[in-house]
Amino acid sequence: MQRNGTTRRGVLTVAGGALAALAGCSNTDGQGGTPTETATESDGLGPMTETDQPTETEHRTDTPPAGDAMLRVAHLAPDAPNVDVAVDDTAVLTDVPFEAVSDYRSLTAGEHRITVTPTGGSSAVFDDTVTLEPGPQTAVAIGEVSGDDQDFTMTLLTDDETTAEAGSTRVRAVHAIPDAPAVDVTAGETVIADGAAFGQAGDYVSVPADTGAIELRPDSMTDDEDPVATFSVDPTDMAAHTVFAAGYLDPGADQPGARLVVATDAEADGMGTPSGTETGETATPTGGL
Repeated sequence: MQRNGTTRRGVLTVAGGALAALAGCSNTDGQGGTPTETATESDGLGPMTETDQPTETEHRTDTPPAGDAMLRVAHLAPDAPNVDVAVDDTAVLTDVPFEAVSDYRSLTAGEHRITVTPTGGSSAVFDDTVTLEPGPQTAVAIGEVSGDDQDFTMTLLTDDETTAEAGSTRVRAVHAIPDAPAVDVTAGETVIADGAAFGQAGDYVSVPADTGAIELRPDSMTDDEDPVATFSVDPTDMAAHTVFAAGYLDPGADQPGARLVVATDAEADGMGTPSGTETGETATPTGGL
């Protein structure tokens, strides 16, 4: 089997006082409406049923100026309310629900102030200046406002626009399930992430474009433990994707179960950085970790 290491990419952590503010505004199910981008149409992202297959969203075809940063935001904190996101005090996303990932937005490389506020609230739960490098990046909200299993955290990932050869696709896995220990993420005989701890991202790995499922397994030396969850996928040929394992393996009342959120990082047509994502199939875990 192919083996692949993991890389810790978490760089931004919400302070304890901010957690209290978010908890005070939290709803119980972590679900909500469709995120709305300021002065643009909605992304059209929302939870899918068990029988749904991931469907591609429309992608931008414009090319950002050379040297600019491209930033998108992913809400993968399963017990958090919908949120609004501002960059340099300008609202860019509103009413973003759990498991939604925004379009990329073009920003100048360098320092930017990012503010995250519960929708309808007045107190920011994240307010910090981050340094963005040229190229695409994803700011990911993970963890829990309750802090029962994992603290609420904002993590910045560097995305890769490199596409795959014909007949294959490149996939990177991110562990965002708060109640799961380290896991192996596999696609058939290919190991996408080996022993990934919560908040860790694997490297991009090539898998066949006709891959139909991604498995979540207990961490082991042989990467072949029985899956605890299996997610149906339909990757795009010659593209690159990030798959976020999210939700709860053992959800309580009104908590979202385990699911895969699939983001397209690069298209094969060379038409610029893609701007949307889709939510993956919700899976019923088949065992405990």
